[in-house]
Amino acid sequence: MRLTRRSMLGATALTVSMTALAACSKDPGTGGGGSGGSDGGGGEQIAADANDINAKERDELGEGGVLRLANNAFPANWNPFHSDGNEANTSDMLRAIFPLEIWTSDAAGEVMPNPLYAKRLELSSEDPQVMEIELNEGLTWSDGAPIDYKSIENVFKTMDGSKEDYGIASSEGYNKVEKIEQGDSDLVAVITFKEKYADWIGLAAVMPDSLAESADAFNTGWLEEPKVTAGPFKIGKIDAGNKTVLLEPDENWGGDKALLEQVLFTTIEDPAATATSFQNGQLDVIETTVPATYSVVEPMIGQGATLRKAAGPNWTHITLNGAEGRPLADQAVRQAMFRAIDREEVFLSVNATMPYPKDTETLNNHLLMTNQEGYKDNSGDLGTYDPDAAKKLLEDAGYTLEGDEGAQKATKDGKAIEITYVYNDGSKTNEAVVPVVQEQLAAVGITMKVQKVPPTDLFAKYVIPGEFDLTLFGWVGNPFLSSGDSIWKSKGEQNFGKVGDEETDKLIDQAAVETDPAKRLEQINAIDAKLWELAGTIPLWQSYDFFVQNDDLANFGAWGFQRPDWTKIGYVKGSAKLEG
Repeated sequence: MRLTRRSMLGATALTVSMTALAACSKDPGTGGGGSGGSDGGGGEQIAADANDINAKERDELGEGGVLRLANNAFPANWNPFHSDGNEANTSDMLRAIFPLEIWTSDAAGEVMPNPLYAKRLELSSEDPQVMEIELNEGLTWSDGAPIDYKSIENVFKTMDGSKEDYGIASSEGYNKVEKIEQGDSDLVAVITFKEKYADWIGLAAVMPDSLAESADAFNTGWLEEPKVTAGPFKIGKIDAGNKTVLLEPDENWGGDKALLEQVLFTTIEDPAATATSFQNGQLDVIETTVPATYSVVEPMIGQGATLRKAAGPNWTHITLNGAEGRPLADQAVRQAMFRAIDREEVFLSVNATMPYPKDTETLNNHLLMTNQEGYKDNSGDLGTYDPDAAKKLLEDAGYTLEGDEGAQKATKDGKAIEITYVYNDGSKTNEAVVPVVQEQLAAVGITMKVQKVPPTDLFAKYVIPGEFDLTLFGWVGNPFLSSGDSIWKSKGEQNFGKVGDEETDKLIDQAAVETDPAKRLEQINAIDAKLWELAGTIPLWQSYDFFVQNDDLANFGAWGFQRPDWTKIGYVKGSAKLEG
């Protein structure tokens, strides 16, 4: 069954990946994006259903060659279903060795069964809603266990939230399932829902028995490496000391064989060092989203390297921690910060020289990108920079601005507002944004301290536990509108800032079960309007995909909504890259 872009297109996450779990993945904030005109802008806005991956058929490609890639953080956990493993760098590697999604999507956001793993994903009944998953025959995990009904059951019974000791990324969607049963063979699962769930197909996934067998296995069993794989590649070597991961073709893989001889991922936390590595011929691809990388590699474009770009479902934002007892628990203070921060200046601090379209709009929606169907600006006054209005919000909430002009502090009951901005060391995006935001908040009496932390620790030790007041990172999107529900619900697993309310929760639940596309988009925009009022997340910009890569590399690059197929990634016939 093919689902149209109209019914399935969604965008709720940005810059670091993994979305098959009806959960959005997070990016530690090295991404750039597009929002407003800039000196570096040019060309027309990129359509939501366009991407650029140098698409080729398998018979146009040669066998062999090494693909050398970089990421900006080494995995804290290799379990993609765990909250610490639900991160884009990890997902990018896992997709080559693990059935991360048994659905797939094209550039237009059309969703269909992933032919590497599934024969069909379909509704056999609409009332009650019943989904059937049929897997391909002969699939096995690398430990010899079959990939069958039990592998599907593992997902649904682990991810429904009933096992409190399991640190799952999100239970959204899975918690709407009434029962899962084996179908007419051990390759078929029949899932009956308690109520209709619009993004049912995004729940389809498989999990090995060894990962699901206990909380210890789930939470810590894959800290050092994935214990079980099933894909065109396998782990050749993981060198945690040097932060490299070498993948090799899996000779036991039953589908189309991998074309590449090796894939090498190297963690390089400093974007400037990543650019230098590409410039020196040590990498074949660089995702270049900030001037620190783009300025170095831009002269290489047209000289054996190509710039590939797409306007995908990814976006950069600032999350505010509104948890009880934190300085930003007061909604009025959060709203004042929304008015105090000039998002256009923040964007330009990162992207002034980047090649984004000059007509790209400021992102004024938490759930839909500017080039997506149904997009509306719901920001109202809170989306408009106005430091005087910010001061008025603070004063109305009982705060007093004390001190000399230019050095005032907002105080209440003798206590000044002091907050901490936490970010991953080496992030050029954050390094550009921090002084801008710090100065703008100081202008309305809010003191912002800065704490840099190791990239691997950002989410595991700070964002997820709530040890921050402000943090900038990205959400990586997918074709499912409900995939970000756990970000926005008051008790959602991905609501790291703990900002939400019952009214918004109800709206989210209503949208999740609405199957009429037009009505659903209306509800999505109603949710977004509430999110602006709650003032928990400041949208900054839609983060475009920009990849500079070897001219001869095919079926790889600026994906947009498309999922990669690692059996088709390789170099064109006749390429010097095939010679070793």
